[in-house]
Order: sequence, then C-alpha cells, then structure tokens
Amino acid sequence: MDNANAASADSQRKPSALGQRVLSAAVLLPLVIVCVWWGFWPFAVLVVTATAFGLSELYAAFFHGGFRPQPPLGIALALLMIAALALLALTGINLLAPVIALIIMIGLAASAPRHAERGALAGWALTVGGALYIGGLLGFLLLLRAMDASLHGGLLAALQPQPGGAWVFLVLMATWGQDVFAYLVGRHWGRHTMAPHLSPRKTWEGAAGGMAGSLAGAILATILFGLPLPLWQTLLIGMLAGIAGPAGDLSESFIKRQVGLKDASSLIPGHGGVLDRVDSVLFSAPAIYMLLVLLGLA
Repeated sequence: MDNANAASADSQRKPSALGQRVLSAAVLLPLVIVCVWWGFWPFAVLVVTATAFGLSELYAAFFHGGFRPQPPLGIALALLMIAALALLALTGINLLAPVIALIIMIGLAASAPRHAERGALAGWALTVGGALYIGGLLGFLLLLRAMDASLHGGLLAALQPQPGGAWVFLVLMATWGQDVFAYLVGRHWGRHTMAPHLSPRKTWEGAAGGMAGSLAGAILATILFGLPLPLWQTLLIGMLAGIAGPAGDLSESFIKRQVGLKDASSLIPGHGGVLDRVDSVLFSAPAIYMLLVLLGLA
C-alpha cells in the first residue's frame, strides 16, 4: 500500500475532528451543567480546577516560547484573585484593589532572587499577567453565580434552586452558541478569512454565524430560565457575547502564535486544552457581568 492510500485508510479509522468535538462535549457538558446547577461552592471548585489547568497550560506555552514564568507562584496568585472575587460575590466586601496590589508585590519580590537570570523580568511579568488573565477573568463567573435577581417563571425556573445559576447559563449558552455556530457555518460556508495571520480558519461568514448563535443562545436562556430581561436587553447581551467571545479566542491565538503552538494542549480530544475551551468565556463573562451592572441587575 502506498503512502497516500495508507494515509487514507488511517484517516478512515480515526474519528473525525467534529466527531471528537461532539464526544468530548458529551462527556464534559453534563459535568459543567451539574456544577452550575448544584450551587455556588461546587461551581467554585469547577472554576478553581479550570483555572489551575488553564494556567498550567498557559505557563507551559510560555516555556515553549523560551520564557521562564513561575507556575506554582502564578497559580497561587490566581487563586488569591479568585478568593477575592468569591468574597465580593458572597459578602459584598471588595478587596480587589489591595489584592491586585498584593499580587504584583508578591510576584516581584519572589522574582527578585532570580536577578542574575536572563529573562527573569519577563518571567515575572508573564507570571503575574497569566494569573490575572486566567484567575481574574474566569473569577467573574463566581460574581454571576452569586447574583440573586428574581426569575420570572421560565420553562426550567422550577428546577433552578438559585437564580445565580441561570445567569451563568446565560453567559455559557450565548458563548457556546457563538462558538458552535461559528464553527459549523465557517466549516461549510467560510470563504473570506477574518485574521489570516492570527487565526487562518476564522472567516467572516463564521463570525456572522457565530453572532446568530450567540443571539439564539441568549434568547433561549432567557426563555428557559425566566431571566428578568426585556427583548432588547437579551439581544444586547447576545451581541456582546458575539463580540467578546471571538475577541477572547483571537487573544489566545495571539499568545499561541507568539510561542509557536497550535493548541494549548491535547487534554480534550477535538478541543485542544482547557485554555482552548475557556478562552471565549474569559472575555464574555466579565463583559456580560459589567453590562448587567450597568443595567442595574448585578
């Protein structure tokens, strides 16, 4: 058998990329749903776990690019940031400013003994920046999970023990809707690349499909959970997710291009790593929460 036929036969034995994505989603999606639905603390454990895995992947990418961050220190600083956000979510006590100052000081002081090492300063910046990027942004999900705005009798409202879970589902459904529709539309009808040097597979057709998906996800979440949102606010949230999600994805692509990687890791078949799965949520969760604050709902 020649090489071409061997490659063809091998590709037939391996599951397709779409099949791998669907199978992985079928395993992980119920876990996420249960943690969101169960309560604040089970969901907090999920956020902490995702932060630890995603940040480990980020620091591994930095090492691949020739940088020298400090992963244990960075993960500890990220967890400190998440703790401050959890405290704010549960008690209203806002220690974010002093905690951010503390993170910068601890990171720099811990890096000072490495003064003779080449690239130690860049290592400090990437250690602290990574902690704020993953821990600081993903922690906004805890603020959403603690929201207590009353629901208005949606189709699944009776099954939702706490309103905060519905707000998390709003963010996830709008973000996932954008991701799924962008992938399917771009895969079948994508012709015009959006950022060819940064992410060659992203197209304007896919972006349009993704925007439709984010709007559909926001509308569906509002109907299912009875969120107290008029249609114009629901559409505004969907549009914001349709913009913030791809911006988060492209931002992670920028990091991977800088260090010469295609995926953050191969932990999740068909999806890459944890960071590849949460990159859109890293931008959409804070953006939507800040919009909800402006709307007087958070």
